Amino acid sequence: MNFLQLIEQLTARVGRHQLPADPAAASIQTLVDSSALHYELATRIVRAIYEHNDCRRLTDPVGPEATFDALGPIRAALLGSSHTDVDAFHFMEEICAAVAKVFYKNRPGAINAHAPVAKTGGQEHPGAELVRLDRVRRRSKLLA
Repeated sequence: MNFLQLIEQLTARVGRHQLPADPAAASIQTLVDSSALHYELATRIVRAIYEHNDCRRLTDPVGPEATFDALGPIRAALLGSSHTDVDAFHFMEEICAAVAKVFYKNRPGAINAHAPVAKTGGQEHPGAELVRLDRVRRRSKLLA
């Protein structure tokens, strides 16, 4: 898979409002449209993926290891910042999940679309288990 194909697939998975990429762009500078919801973060992510994969053209190949190496420091900075916008954090998580699905969708042990899904607060959490805290709280009050 090449860099432009990856960005197109990420755009399809997270939405054009999050990552409005122009497939006809001639360079990395014009790839992400300024209408992105988190423009600075989106451009930082795209540029990091490009650089960590040693791309010189939009059609250069990309791999999962270099791509995740690019995302790691950006994600860590968001998690460590006391001023991170919750929407920016969710966007970063969606990008990470989308990258995993793009690269590992057909590999053994990959993220399974048919894995059990727990729902809490209307959100789905693949493979998660819902733990009822009311029982734990009652038990801890009895022990106190």
